[in-house]
Amino acid sequence: MALFSKNKTKAIEDESIRDKSKFVVVGFTFMIVSFFALVGGEIFTSIKLSEQKRLISGSGDIEKKSNEIVLNMAKVGKEVNKADYEYAKEIMKFMSPNEFQSVTNSISGIASQFNVQINSLNEGKSEQLGKEYALYFIEYQFLSTFENLTFMKNKIAESDFKINIIEENVRRENPKSNKVIAEGKIGVYVFPDKKNFLEKKAKIIEQFEKEEQSKEENKEDNKS
Repeated sequence: MALFSKNKTKAIEDESIRDKSKFVVVGFTFMIVSFFALVGGEIFTSIKLSEQKRLISGSGDIEKKSNEIVLNMAKVGKEVNKADYEYAKEIMKFMSPNEFQSVTNSISGIASQFNVQINSLNEGKSEQLGKEYALYFIEYQFLSTFENLTFMKNKIAESDFKINIIEENVRRENPKSNKVIAEGKIGVYVFPDKKNFLEKKAKIIEQFEKEEQSKEENKEDNKS
């Protein structure tokens, strides 16, 4: 009877050991899986953080390059506008057809101012200079003293426009006269589309004129 009881107890203990063995195997397996999951998660997180840093760094480079491009475009734009302004200043020295008529008419008043007699004053045949510009001519014959004639030509030369005496022949009126006869041709550079051109460039002209005026004022302030 005692023998039977002893065997029964042993059988129960064996079953318990087997159950605990299963628990240990399952627990160990879970631990291994958890370990690899943890390591894998760290690796994945590290990769994602590295990727984010690379993207952020790349975004910074893109922004920097974009700023450089915008800055360079602004510099180029400024240089282009400056070139347009310099060109516009030269165009201002050309006459429009209306200005040419005004200057031609003004010669009579200048001649009267210096006591120069106008024997003839006519528009000559113009010459085309390329597609956009032309050279207009004023043919004249004046009678005056050489001194007064010189004063008159100097006055005409004070114009802001491009005016040149293309050719001139001066001779004494007669052997006993103190007056001379001057025959010649005045050349005037004309830009027929001047008005429209300056209207299109009005903002650029105004901008750079203000800058030049400011620089001149600063120079004056520095002198004083």
